[in-house]
Amino acid sequence: MTDNRQTILPPSTPPRMNLARMVKVWGLLAAGMTLAALACWAASGHMVRKRSRLKGEVLPDTSAIQTLVWPDHLAPNRAWRYIVIHHTATPSATIEAIERNHLGRGFEGVGYHFVINNGRARGTADGRIVPTERWIEQRAGSHAKISHHPEFNREGIGICLVGNFEQKPPTAAQMASLEMLVLALADRYGIGLDRVVGHGELKNTKCPGRLFPLETLLMDLRKARLKRRLQAQPGL
Repeated sequence: MTDNRQTILPPSTPPRMNLARMVKVWGLLAAGMTLAALACWAASGHMVRKRSRLKGEVLPDTSAIQTLVWPDHLAPNRAWRYIVIHHTATPSATIEAIERNHLGRGFEGVGYHFVINNGRARGTADGRIVPTERWIEQRAGSHAKISHHPEFNREGIGICLVGNFEQKPPTAAQMASLEMLVLALADRYGIGLDRVVGHGELKNTKCPGRLFPLETLLMDLRKARLKRRLQAQPGL
């Protein structure tokens, strides 16, 4: 929690001691002005497109996300209440490799509803969102087996990012896609951000890894939601 109380310096303290504080204040002001400018640009009707800093691939915009996540052949929607984030704990993976692993563990196909790749396996792309058959068929997940709490599988959307985030953080493209996907799902199903969780918050596991920036993600999601509200009410 940020402490906003002003520090009172004794008279003998030289004024130059406040330099760091001044730099911090001006930096925050500059950041605020930048965010305001971006919000105005977004509100002007430009299509939002995000570009991976690693491979230069253009990620789906918000309209493309709607088509990707809710295709015409999607089964009748379940009453989803949670979003649970995972990692594969492997440097690279394909959907086929994940499916083989899960079938070997007794699952009916891939246990997650979405996979976001990091582009390190042949035939994959950094930041690409892949809905699994489990999502298309709107079946309960097999990703969060919690004793006495079956709701995290039954009512929880499992999103897995390819990578071992105990060793390396997710890519910028993966995080951009994850933010866009979580916002779309949360808005459609009325899922509060307090119900967007990492697997390790539910049970004793390192998933999704110590280098996964969960708090940063949640902060970015809050900012994105606030920006949408402000754009919807321009008179505020």
